Amino acid sequence: MLRKAAICALMATTLTCTALVAAGCGGSDDSTSEEDNQAITDLVSKLNQATRDKDASEFCLIMQPSAVDETFHDIDRCVSETKPILQAAGKQPVLKVESIEVNGDIATVTFAGSSGNEAKFVREDGQWYVPLSQSEITTNPDSAGNGG
Repeated sequence: MLRKAAICALMATTLTCTALVAAGCGGSDDSTSEEDNQAITDLVSKLNQATRDKDASEFCLIMQPSAVDETFHDIDRCVSETKPILQAAGKQPVLKVESIEVNGDIATVTFAGSSGNEAKFVREDGQWYVPLSQSEITTNPDSAGNGG
């Protein structure tokens, strides 16, 4: 039951973000490296593709690995439990990155199309991922620039 609630929370966040009719295209904050900018933009593209294709395997691969392990215990279970949720979600509009701000291992991404629509992404083992829960992410000012 906890896993289903976690997936639903993730999907609610993702679907809230993907419910935007976005018109803009990538942007950056001066404090964000070009490497982070590109990696996060690529992650958003993968999220768009996984949502569009209703591809639970890809969706689980772009989720934060430690959260997948903790919640599902393995990727196969993540896929099997995420698949019906993606199928039920219906068609989603495409997310377009408006701006990215990195603070340590947390990135806040604002999406074009509507003010205030943003999501956080997390860096784990040097790679950016979609967190399982947006509500559990906190930005620690002391972590800025640590990068790992």
